[in-house]
Amino acid sequence: MPKTPKTTLKQASLAFEVHASGNPWETNAESPATVPLPNDVIITKVDGPYTERDRKLWAFLVAAVWDDLATTRIHEMRAAKINAVFHEQGGTTTSSWIWESARRLSKTIVEWEQGEDGKRLQGISNMMNAVTSKEARTTGFLRFEIPALLGEVIRNPCRFSRIRLHFMIGLSGKYAVTLYMLLESVANKQTPVLDVQINQLRQWLKVPEGKLEKWFDIKRFILEPALKQINDNPNAAGFSVVMDEFKEGRAVNRVRFTLVKTAERLEGEKSLMQKEKTVPFESDGQIKPIDNDSLILPTSAYEQAKKAAPNLDIYFLENEWRIWIADKPKPNNPPGSFVGFCRSRYEKGIPNSK
Repeated sequence: MPKTPKTTLKQASLAFEVHASGNPWETNAESPATVPLPNDVIITKVDGPYTERDRKLWAFLVAAVWDDLATTRIHEMRAAKINAVFHEQGGTTTSSWIWESARRLSKTIVEWEQGEDGKRLQGISNMMNAVTSKEARTTGFLRFEIPALLGEVIRNPCRFSRIRLHFMIGLSGKYAVTLYMLLESVANKQTPVLDVQINQLRQWLKVPEGKLEKWFDIKRFILEPALKQINDNPNAAGFSVVMDEFKEGRAVNRVRFTLVKTAERLEGEKSLMQKEKTVPFESDGQIKPIDNDSLILPTSAYEQAKKAAPNLDIYFLENEWRIWIADKPKPNNPPGSFVGFCRSRYEKGIPNSK
């Protein structure tokens, strides 16, 4: 990365516009429809009557109006046409659910953060607005809008997950969509790993208090069914995943999901990135440091980093570390530099990036 002028994360994110790909209205195995949605790292909080099917509908609507997000306020679509896409992926034959889903999405509040650490722009919005009256339903058309401020975050994210739309719509199970989106949030990292404490995973998946309290139940009723859907069809998902369990004493206290992208996805992303690239970026929206791809960190470095910065997301910190060293001389001891960076962030009281 050139040293003059220095490109900051905030500046670069403003210069980088991502794009939806494929056709959300048609299933195409060779050119899957994808939509880049801000990660949970940016959208830090979602509150409201937000179901798995609501997640699917919102992602679909964003993809369908992507090219008009910045120019058109109100969008109008035939509900039956929307439902036809969902029905093809195993959904219901009637479109009545769309109105109730739109109503819940209008009551769901999302908060986000943008920009560099210490200079973050915080915002809050509902997920969408929609006309859901009885009269509106009789017309057969859904009239809705994606709030303008949220639209800016969607179109210009710092970090994002490229969701495979039709694969996500076809997922079944209460928690499968959420887990898939969590896994996609790390799929484009240099180290595609999600390492998470069981308690944190329960919060992300929104497992109700008093339900599935034992690890065996979480594994049996949430994780194994969702992972099976991915691993049974990796070409549609874009990756396969392996889950490892780690114990503290006799009890499992954290899990690690390791992702491997398919060859078809790697080839497709290479082509897409060439179209999108305006500044050096990784495909998850991170600035790509020049000449530090060779800085491969050993497993021991991650274990030391976890001890140096307990409760922080060390894989997120790894991305920040790589950005930080991008315009500096290559460190003589990369693992030591990384661990020291994590320790410094922890000692300075930097909030958990998750």
